[in-house]
Parts: sequence; structure tokens; C-alpha cells
Amino acid sequence: MKLEYENINRDDKFFVETISSWYFNEWQIPKAKTQKDLLENQDSNVIFQMMITCEGIPVGTGGLYQSLPIQHKIVKLRNFTPWVALMYTIPSVRGNGFGLKLLNRIEEKAKSLDYTHIYLFTHTAESLYKRNKWTVTDKIEIKGRSVVIMSKSL
Repeated sequence: MKLEYENINRDDKFFVETISSWYFNEWQIPKAKTQKDLLENQDSNVIFQMMITCEGIPVGTGGLYQSLPIQHKIVKLRNFTPWVALMYTIPSVRGNGFGLKLLNRIEEKAKSLDYTHIYLFTHTAESLYKRNKWTVTDKIEIKGRSVVIMSKSL
């Protein structure tokens, strides 16, 4: 099984379209917003976005971001940066370790960019991150969901 990791750039229209469809289907994030974030604003908030492929087929994505909308709502999170965000794997490969492999690659790249601490939040995958030595920083409630804020030293 051949896995490859690619950093998404402005020329990767196919990957950006794929990601925008995934995010819309999973979280109802408008496709135009994802496309704008990845194609037009890549130099500002998006530090990098990565795609994992298996045998040439896109199976997951995630990225590192300077800030997230959650920081506008929760004051105590405003100084946290950068954030691992929008981690996604296609349903047919979930449970096979692709998300963890992608997370490890994102962490490696963050470290290579001289980040010493990274953050994320989740309401569905706390155990995945704990297995990868992330620690719980805080627990908050957002729109009736219990959300866990996590951090990791690199």
C-alpha cells in the first residue's frame, strides 16, 4: 500500500475541490469558503494543508492554521496558536490508521517549521489524539457539544 503526502498549493485545483466537497458533506462548510481559504488566503491563516493519498487516491486531509473561529467565541483560547484543524478521512478508510499517519506527518512538518507547541479541538476523536501523546488542555461546551481542547509539545 503506497501512501503519499502532498502539501496543497494554489495549483492543486483537483485536491482543493475534493477537500471542499469532503468538508461540505461532513461539516456543511460551504465549498466556496474552503476553496477561498485554500486558494486565496493560503498566505495568511493557512500555514499548510496536506493531503494523504493511498495508491494515488485521495483519502484524507488536514492542516495547520494560525487561528480558528473558536478563538473568537472563547476568549481564553485567543493566545493559542497554531492549530491542527479540519482533519478528515473518507468514511471507507476510517479505522485503518490513515488519520494517525496524517496527524504524525502534520506534527513533523509543524516541528520542521520551528513550532514547539500545537493545539487542536475535537468532539469526536479525543482517544485518537490521546494515543498520540496529546494532552487535554480544557473542556468546553459549544452548541450543546462537549468539546475538548488539546495540546502537544513538539
